[in-house]
Amino acid sequence: MMYIRTNQLLKAVILLLFAVFLFLLHETGEIARFINPQYVHLSQIASILFLFLFFIQVPRMFTNSEDDLCGCGLWGCSHGEEGRFAMKHVISYGLISLPLMIGFLFPFKDFGAAEALKRGVQYQVSQREARDEASLEKNVQELLEQSALVLHRDNFVSSLRALMAYPTRFVGKPILLEGFIIEDCQDEKVTVITRFLVTHCVADSHAAGFILEHEDSLGGREEQWLQVMGVLDVKQHGGVLLPVIRVIEWEEIEPPANPYVYP
Repeated sequence: MMYIRTNQLLKAVILLLFAVFLFLLHETGEIARFINPQYVHLSQIASILFLFLFFIQVPRMFTNSEDDLCGCGLWGCSHGEEGRFAMKHVISYGLISLPLMIGFLFPFKDFGAAEALKRGVQYQVSQREARDEASLEKNVQELLEQSALVLHRDNFVSSLRALMAYPTRFVGKPILLEGFIIEDCQDEKVTVITRFLVTHCVADSHAAGFILEHEDSLGGREEQWLQVMGVLDVKQHGGVLLPVIRVIEWEEIEPPANPYVYP
């Protein structure tokens, strides 16, 4: 008579669910809301690996003798595991299954204003980025040759770094961009149009953006996505000269399906 090892069955189910979860993220395109697209192939490899481990685990689920429930299976031994479903098993399987339960049962929520304020907003280039002068200067020259700056997902990060590194060189330059609005009160209350930059995954993401100045306050629109057209200027903020956008026109827009930008 064929018997099933409970512990081995649970391990197989968990491996299969991880493989299915990653497959669904890729199939729906939702994976881009969690990791930088250049790392997508790594998560594809992970889903295949989980599926491979599932097939390795399947033979370990079965035994021909009730006495063998505490013995060795085809793929290794598991003495003392079966028949003693202790609290440590509940805790270990619960912790391993927690990401699956969250992923399958709860809707995904993109980072917004609250998370940006909690993590802090970047207004100037980091020291590491500033040291890459050759790359920055190349971006600056390309932007200066344009009659107007249009920031979109593909050029947002490179343009942002160039503008933050040399704000005075772009004074008077027309600019068009999209982002969500926050009210930052660290040094003085300012309205900022912001995007989240994802280097590797959303866990290491950070918010960056431009201070907005408008004759009519844009405050009270926190979390709202806007398309803003204006002219670049500079402003002393927190003891640092930063680029600001003097808004000419703006309109409310729907949030994009994927709100993140990638270096």
